[in-house]
Amino acid sequence: MATITVTELAEALGTDNRTTRKFLRSITPKADQPGKGSRWAIEKKDTRGLKTAFAKYEAAKALKADPEVADDETPEADAE
Repeated sequence: MATITVTELAEALGTDNRTTRKFLRSITPKADQPGKGSRWAIEKKDTRGLKTAFAKYEAAKALKADPEVADDETPEADAE
């Protein structure tokens, strides 16, 4: 089993280590997460699936951060 580090995964995802760890915590059940000071065991073969999941994570985060995206389509914007 070939494993990669969080740094290597972050490079593959095109982001930083902190964001990568937040992402991993968001998709991993609490019981399966490494404890404080422990390391993530990321299988190299899972990188492709993690890239797809990360894209969805980033898209959801962007929608949450910018609520005006949904407001642009409301009829009230055209009424003015």
